[in-house]
Amino acid sequence: MKKYLYILMSAMLMVMSAGCSSDDDSGMPEGGQENLIPLYSSNDLHYRYNTHVEALGNWNVCKDDEGRFRWATLYETTDPIDQLYAAPSSYEELNGKLFNLDDDHSLKLDSVAYYPATNEGYSRRVEIYHEYYRGVPVLCGQYRFHFLYNPTEQHIHHCSGFFMSFDNLDVTPAITGDQAIQIFSTYLKKPSDSSWTATLYAREYHVRVEGETFRREQRLVYYVTGPAAKVKVYMGDWPNEIDTNKSAEIDAHTGQIIYVGLKNSIPF
Repeated sequence: MKKYLYILMSAMLMVMSAGCSSDDDSGMPEGGQENLIPLYSSNDLHYRYNTHVEALGNWNVCKDDEGRFRWATLYETTDPIDQLYAAPSSYEELNGKLFNLDDDHSLKLDSVAYYPATNEGYSRRVEIYHEYYRGVPVLCGQYRFHFLYNPTEQHIHHCSGFFMSFDNLDVTPAITGDQAIQIFSTYLKKPSDSSWTATLYAREYHVRVEGETFRREQRLVYYVTGPAAKVKVYMGDWPNEIDTNKSAEIDAHTGQIIYVGLKNSIPF
């Protein structure tokens, strides 16, 4: 009898051991509980860009403290019409002037808006482009081009946005979007559902080192949109409750939670 009980207990231990194998299907990558502690807070990432306006030929341009163009006005309605005629007819003509496109960095059309005819018989069109790095969208990388056009020609009279240059960032994720969702679900201690999404992005951070000193950091991340949330915001002294979603940015190489916040409230 004792021999029988020993064999039975040994078998049960073997089954339990197999159930605790590292080759589980929980969806959680290696890294342990430390990956569930957000690496940065909003204060760590709250970088204030300093900008200034200068002349670039006949154009007025705004540059930030890292030398990147934030906007450019190529033609004002008070300028001679010849200045409009000389303005670029496509964003490709601004390559090498306001941003640098190459085999890794590209712009892809996202949306177009049309407006009624304006001065000199021109209509206005706004094209919004999203930046991509090695085929992966760049979080917050976007440029708007404002055109004045008629049936025979078009010219860019203003553009604005933020274009980022990445330095050999590896865009092959080590975890899946489903795993990123599972990580966020575990952090919130809340089960996920089909409404949760995870989108892969190339991401640039400015991380506070000390005081107002920041360093640039580039990562491949999943931007995870999770459960619905209600948030109180103020318009002046009047409180207003809005519907949004909890969100997280998760390193696509390590599974580390980088930042937890609210949908579309991205520190940058």
